[in-house]
Amino acid sequence: MAGGPRSGSVARRLRRAANVREDEVGRVGLIALAFAALEAGRGLGEVGVNTLVLSRLPADALPWLYIPLGILSLIIAVAYGAALGRVAKARLFGITLVTVGVLLVVEFLLLAVVPDVVPVAWLTVMAAGAIAATISWTVATSSLDVRQARRLFPVCTAAAIAGYLAGSLLAGPVAAAVGAPALIGLEGLLFAAAAAVIAVLAQRHVGTRWAPQRTARRSIAADVRVGFDEVRHSPLLRLVAAAYILLAILLFSVSFPYLRAARAAYPDEAELARVLGIIAATITGISFVVSLALADRFYRRFGIAAAALLLPIVYLGGFGLWVVSFSFATAAAFTIVQQVTQRGISNAAWSAFYNVLPSTHRAQAIAFMDGVPGQIGTVLVGILLLLSTSLLAQEQIFWLGLGAAAACVAIVVVIRRRYADALLRTLRSGLGEQILEGGPGLGDLLAAPDVRAALIAALHAPDVGTREMAAVLLARSPEVDARQALAAALDDDAPAVRAAAAVAILGDSGGQGEGLEPERAESCLGSLATGDVAARAASLEALRRLRRPLADAQLAHCVADPSPEVRAAAMFALEYTLTPRAADALVAGLSDPAARVRFAAATTLADRPEVDPRVVGLLGASDATTEAAAIAALAGRGEQARDRILAWADDEVTHALALSGARVDLRYGGPPDTPDFVFLCSVLDHRVRHAESMALGAMTALGAPAAGGVIRRSLASTDPDVRAQAIEALDSIGDRGLGRSIARLIEEAPSAQFLDASTVLTRLRDDDDPWIRALARRVLPSGVDVNETDHVTSDIATMLQLRRVPLFERLSPEDLQRIASVASERWFDEDAALVREGEAGDELFVILAGRVRVVHSADDGTERTVRTYGEGDHIGELAVLRERPRIATVVADGGGVRTLVIGGEGLRAILHERPDAAMAMLATLAERISAQP
Repeated sequence: MAGGPRSGSVARRLRRAANVREDEVGRVGLIALAFAALEAGRGLGEVGVNTLVLSRLPADALPWLYIPLGILSLIIAVAYGAALGRVAKARLFGITLVTVGVLLVVEFLLLAVVPDVVPVAWLTVMAAGAIAATISWTVATSSLDVRQARRLFPVCTAAAIAGYLAGSLLAGPVAAAVGAPALIGLEGLLFAAAAAVIAVLAQRHVGTRWAPQRTARRSIAADVRVGFDEVRHSPLLRLVAAAYILLAILLFSVSFPYLRAARAAYPDEAELARVLGIIAATITGISFVVSLALADRFYRRFGIAAAALLLPIVYLGGFGLWVVSFSFATAAAFTIVQQVTQRGISNAAWSAFYNVLPSTHRAQAIAFMDGVPGQIGTVLVGILLLLSTSLLAQEQIFWLGLGAAAACVAIVVVIRRRYADALLRTLRSGLGEQILEGGPGLGDLLAAPDVRAALIAALHAPDVGTREMAAVLLARSPEVDARQALAAALDDDAPAVRAAAAVAILGDSGGQGEGLEPERAESCLGSLATGDVAARAASLEALRRLRRPLADAQLAHCVADPSPEVRAAAMFALEYTLTPRAADALVAGLSDPAARVRFAAATTLADRPEVDPRVVGLLGASDATTEAAAIAALAGRGEQARDRILAWADDEVTHALALSGARVDLRYGGPPDTPDFVFLCSVLDHRVRHAESMALGAMTALGAPAAGGVIRRSLASTDPDVRAQAIEALDSIGDRGLGRSIARLIEEAPSAQFLDASTVLTRLRDDDDPWIRALARRVLPSGVDVNETDHVTSDIATMLQLRRVPLFERLSPEDLQRIASVASERWFDEDAALVREGEAGDELFVILAGRVRVVHSADDGTERTVRTYGEGDHIGELAVLRERPRIATVVADGGGVRTLVIGGEGLRAILHERPDAAMAMLATLAERISAQP
């Protein structure tokens, strides 16, 4: 029993060292076991056939064998790729590995009686190795998403290297005991064992990546084309395919001179085998250490694309060394560095590139790339080596290798630049963000009389939005009938339509043309400016479209307007007002209580030629909503304040990580779930999400617009593959340090520090965030808190009541306080009517205590109870949203009702500005509709 905790501690340390999370141990263990079994078999088999080739065939036999090897591997890979579209992966892998294993065992038996089958055995073993590599990495990509791949591929690589090392070390003693051909038979047995492991893995960790894509029945040729089409349509993978050809050529261009140099340096067969074995063991051992100790750190520091670039650079340096001096020592040194780089770091990096593809087609693409570009390179290198050894001097061959390595470096540099674009393209295609292009332009359409006639008719449609859109489109037409129709629209009842018509008339070049009435249009704008909310907002939008600056008096009047709609329109209208007062108003607008005003101010400031230093000063020195507006105002122009923005974003992420850890400690050891405690946990979660959003905003400000668009939306996806691709893209765009920090915040599950709740709450009582501080003091009060009555804490009781309603439970504390400040508590005695059928209504009622019944009056005067609502429900939203009379009477029931009443304007503002609240209301309405008989 004493060994239990110790063994658990050792296991935990090993898991952390390997960067494996607790819920991944079983899956990663099976993947690693499959890798180890396949690579151990490959190590045994390759030692066996290479020994047979060197001892029984001429020295120049290898280039002749490269050509049929490439052709055979190409045929196998194409057939394998076609099968991936028709057969479940686990079944296909099992059939393939067992079949290959049986074939290897048969060849082992044949070698005892038919020595001439050595070339066939070599081809079989080498092709089997290629199949094993394809299957093993397909298993990994089918079991891990793109972020897990970056973190766990080094573990897979280490398992493969360990397996190969074990096979290589066992090969000598086994061959000495039972002969070299027996190594081929053992490879077959290990392949069958790997098939069993993969079957268990697929059974325990079933996912969509393991199943063939469900499509209409296709021909075999169509299935073969799947991988080709994925590569052909991907700019990134087209480059990867070209790099694969060059890498195959470079691989054999190194191994063949190395083996020839080794044979020349050690003519004795036994000594040659010993030296080659030592070098192979050295390569494998160093690769194992590199894959575990350095690979993941390299990926984190420099990224996957940089790791892929490392191998071509090694080839470039190695061939440069051989041009200067070639001997067995330099050949061995180059081979060791090349093999360690490829096995320890590069293989996993190249495999990760396939994660830019849909998970359903990755396996076919891997099979195609391994089978076609890779084997084309193998065939080419066989032909080139045969020709070059007879036509060129050795130094000239090395110069050719140097040129191929330089070309490969150039291609991988372009791949590195395009990796992020490929990830973003995949995310956009998954989110349906393709942009429709082509078709006739608006000018061509408006030239058609029938199109203009339809738009003119639309100016008389009952829907205001239709009339406004018709006016906006007709404004682009120079035809007389369009201008006359717009002049008539100056008398429309809707302010938005009148404003659109006025803009069309006043925006006409020179104000000339039949049917134009500039004076009427100016008068119309003047009347709109003194009208109701909709009219005032329409007049400001018209001034913006006309690119007219606002006078100081008009500016002061508009930004002080009580309506958020008007203030937001004023912020947009300041786009062409470049005065100091306009700048002051826009900066002040970033702190407006209404989100639409803050958004408008930020949008206008983002279009200004220079960054206002006061905007940067708001970062870290204001509340969360103002910070969000300030970073949005810096979108794309943050380079002028790069250091300040990076420091602020880093502070946000650091604080969020601390809050996330505190949240975990409170979850496992916190006080009972009182309303205050639940609200505190909700605020902690909100602040972590806010920090993530702010850090993404910082990336946008620093010139990575995708961080604020497709990546932000993809991070909210429920598809783990989409989320993983979005996190991977963060590491590849914009500032790399900031991208890694955001990825860490999003990806890494916070770990508990095993602090007791009182310690955590004591720290939170002094947090910089006023809401966290106030709620922590309510959960863990002390004597010094009794007299605190600041604005943060004064509305908490009402906010706690609002959070009981699904409509408001996910809002930020700032939004909740905004509602609480305008909400009022109201009591209704039993049988008193909260609302009456047919009355105009502009209030939402939240039931805090008690019950109400909804009563509907029939045509004959009778009343029937439709349904009842209780504590936590809300009523009256339909009349507010539709701006129509109440459709039923609601009466207090069961001894009276205590309610919280919210005005219609405040409700509409929240629904307009907060999608979470709007979705919650839609869910409530849908539930009520579905519950109706």
